[in-house]
Amino acid sequence: MSTAPDSNVPDRKTSSRVARLDKLAMQAFVQRWHYTRSLENVPAELAKAVWLAVKDEQGRLGNPVTCSVMFPFVRSPWRIESLDLSDSGKWIVDSSLKALQYVPTLRDVRLTACRFITDEGLSFAPLLPTLNTLDVSWTQVSDAAVSSHLTRCNASLTSLNLTGCSGLTDRGVSSLLGLVYLRRLSLACTAITDAALDYLTYYTRYPDAGRAGLGVSLLERLELSNTRITDTGVGKLVAIMDEDGKPYGKVFKALEYLALSMTNGVGPAAVRQVKNKYELDTPLPNAQRTLAKSNAVALDARDWVIRFNPTKDRQLPAVAKRSFEQGRVLHYVATYTKEMDAANAALARSGGLPPPPTHPGAPPPDAYDATASADGAKRHRAA
Repeated sequence: MSTAPDSNVPDRKTSSRVARLDKLAMQAFVQRWHYTRSLENVPAELAKAVWLAVKDEQGRLGNPVTCSVMFPFVRSPWRIESLDLSDSGKWIVDSSLKALQYVPTLRDVRLTACRFITDEGLSFAPLLPTLNTLDVSWTQVSDAAVSSHLTRCNASLTSLNLTGCSGLTDRGVSSLLGLVYLRRLSLACTAITDAALDYLTYYTRYPDAGRAGLGVSLLERLELSNTRITDTGVGKLVAIMDEDGKPYGKVFKALEYLALSMTNGVGPAAVRQVKNKYELDTPLPNAQRTLAKSNAVALDARDWVIRFNPTKDRQLPAVAKRSFEQGRVLHYVATYTKEMDAANAALARSGGLPPPPTHPGAPPPDAYDATASADGAKRHRAA
C-alpha cells in the first residue's frame, strides 16, 4: 500500500522560506525604530522576539539602548502591576522614580530603605491611576510629600507604609484624611503623638463635623509601634458610642490588627481596653501588644512592616524573583536615571541652557528638569 505525502505538511524548503520571510519581516519592523511605534496587543512571546531584534539592530547601528528605544515596550508589552525597588542604594534617587509614571498599570510599588528618596521623588504617585499599595518605609519622605503628592492618590490608595519616616509628624497624618479608601496604614517608628490618632479618628467619631470625602473609617490594619502615643491617643480608638448607645465603642469597625509595641506611654489598661472592645487577641508569642483577629492576620502584618532600620547587619528579606517584564522595567528605570545624570551634567556645563535630547523624540517631557545623584545608575545590578 503506497503512502502519498500529506499536502498540508510543508516540506523543508517551504519551512526554510517561511523562516526567512519571518526574519526579513522582523528586520523591516525594527528598522528606523521610534518611540511612537505601537506594540499594542502584541503577544508576550512575540514582544520578546521584537525586543531582541531591536537590541540587535541598535547594536548593529552602534547606538545605545536608550529610554526612547524601550518606551514602546514599557507602554504596552511590559505592563506590570508590581515593582519592588527596596534597598537599591544610591542608584535610586528622586529622578529615577519619574520613570514610573510611564508604567500606568503599576498598582504596588515598594521602596523600603531607598535612603536617597525624598519628598520630591513621590511626584510619580498621583500619576499612576490604579496605585493602591505604596511602601516608602525608611526613606527621607516627610510631611511635605504626604500633603503635596499622596493626598492626590485618594481615588485608589488602600495601603500606605510610612514606617521609619523620621520627617513624618502629626501634621502629615492630618493630610491623610482624604485617603478615604485606606485600609492599611503604618506609622511605626515615626515622631507622631496622640494628636495623630485624634486626626485619624475625628471624622469617624464626628461624621457631621466635616465635608464628605474625609476620614479613614475603613482601616483594617494600623501599625503604631515605637511612637510617642499615650493612653490618651489609644483612647481615641474607643471614643464613640457603640451600637447599643453605650460609651466606648469601636471607632474603626473593620479593624483586625493593631500594633502598639514599644509604646512606653501606653499602659496595660489602655491596651486591654482596646483589645476587649475590638475583640482582638495576642496570637504571636512575646508580643503582648500586637493585637490581631487571628494568627494568620498577625503573621501577614508582621511581614508587611519592618520595625527596624535596615543596616548591613540587619538586611531586608530578599526581593522575590522578578518576571521578565519586571526586569526590563527595572532596566528602563536604571537607564532613565543614567540619562538624567548625563542631562543634568550637560545642563551644568552649558551654564543653564537645556541640551537637546541625545535621541530625537525621547519620551520623558520633563527629562531635563529632574535632579539626580552623582552616582546615578552606575551601581545598578542587572536583573
